[in-house]
Amino acid sequence: SSMHALASGSRDSKVKLTDPRSNSVQEYSHHKEEVCGLKWSHEGSCLSSGGNDNQLCVWNAAMSQRPQMQTQLNAAVKAIAWSPHQHGLLACGGGAADRRIHFYNTLTGAQLADIDTGAQVCNLLWASNVNEIVSTHGYQHNNIIIWKYPKLSTVATLTGHQSRVLWLAGSPDGQTIVTGAADETLR
Repeated sequence: SSMHALASGSRDSKVKLTDPRSNSVQEYSHHKEEVCGLKWSHEGSCLSSGGNDNQLCVWNAAMSQRPQMQTQLNAAVKAIAWSPHQHGLLACGGGAADRRIHFYNTLTGAQLADIDTGAQVCNLLWASNVNEIVSTHGYQHNNIIIWKYPKLSTVATLTGHQSRVLWLAGSPDGQTIVTGAADETLR
């Protein structure tokens, strides 16, 4: 069961699901380059993977031979986030050659929206209590943007990091975020 599986992706381009209770390992082979983003859906039934091959794949944990959805961006896909507000809604962000946040209905495979952020998208996090998404950025702005969904209007832009904002985590109550950057600072 995916609820007990540890997902990992690596430079060998494979996604592995390891069940520590039985030591069983399942492999997903679709990416052609390093897997640099992984995120389970909130109910644990789907796993999304992003790679340096610019692909986003969504895997049904019960039927893992082929992705149930796949799409190609214009840059590596590291930033991935499942919406807690709408079943099957997945956001992903592309690197410096893409600079966009893409929104997909993973149940149909349809792209719902996208927005040009003007910078590399490094991480994404949906707010737990309001329908907003936080994006962190690298080249060339090194900032954090809070977006209202589905309007995709900017709620706030936060600055202060001197290099790529790679890490993003939210507090359990949904009121606070912490970011970490390649300049070794936390904000």
